[in-house]
Amino acid sequence: MNMSVAIGGLMMLAVLVAVFGTYWANQAQERLFRQSVRGVFARPSKPKQSFFDTLHRQMVWFAREIGHPEWADLAYRISFAMPVLATTVLVLIGLWWAFPIAFMAFFLPYFYLSRLYKRSRLLLKQQLRQARLLIALLTEAGAPIERSIVAAESVTGYPLKPYLRDVCIAIGAAEGMENVSLRVQTVVEAFTSMAERLKLPEATQFAQLLSQATRYHTPLVDMMLTSLDIEERIRDAEAERLHNAAISKIGLITTLGLGIPVFGYMFFAVFSYMLQLMNHIGF
Repeated sequence: MNMSVAIGGLMMLAVLVAVFGTYWANQAQERLFRQSVRGVFARPSKPKQSFFDTLHRQMVWFAREIGHPEWADLAYRISFAMPVLATTVLVLIGLWWAFPIAFMAFFLPYFYLSRLYKRSRLLLKQQLRQARLLIALLTEAGAPIERSIVAAESVTGYPLKPYLRDVCIAIGAAEGMENVSLRVQTVVEAFTSMAERLKLPEATQFAQLLSQATRYHTPLVDMMLTSLDIEERIRDAEAERLHNAAISKIGLITTLGLGIPVFGYMFFAVFSYMLQLMNHIGF
């Protein structure tokens, strides 16, 4: 019983040291990043935020990008209740040594929101790809670029729909302009602003293609298909690199998995033989 409590306490201390050590290391790395070649350059001082403030800010960012801003405060409150719940369950079943798991439960809501955010970003890339193709095809068919974007917004779902809706609002505000070039420029600026908010290279690239197509009157479909072909090649090269890295890691794990038991057995066998030999000699 006492040994279980001691082991649980040591593991809990190790988890706390790992968590706060990582946080302090990140803060130190950020301070080092701000150093220039000639020394530390002056920047406007910002109020230092605690670990919990940083965690809450990340949760707010994830929840807003997911589309449920109200989840941030709820997940932040649940984070403090999760260790208590996990500790109660572990005490009831008698697993004293598993106390660190209870403290790690504090981060479960954060990891859940982070996972939803990553899935939302993947869906956002897929929807953006489809919207770009639709806009390019409608523009090539003779539709104005404004109507093409409005049509893409009408058939696009969440999470891309709110961003395209803002572009459509800018299009509606520019409908009263008599100069066609000014209207098109307004559309391009709205789409560029959307790309900056999305923080996706695909959105920024399409905004640049849209600007070039409207400025130089080049076919948007040809530029779009060329861009997609380049993206496919880059994606294939990245997938091949990840595949090769995974194969090398699997090979290393296999070698260690086979080598450690064999060499461990040989070590203990030789050690046991030496003990027997020393006992036989009289040591």
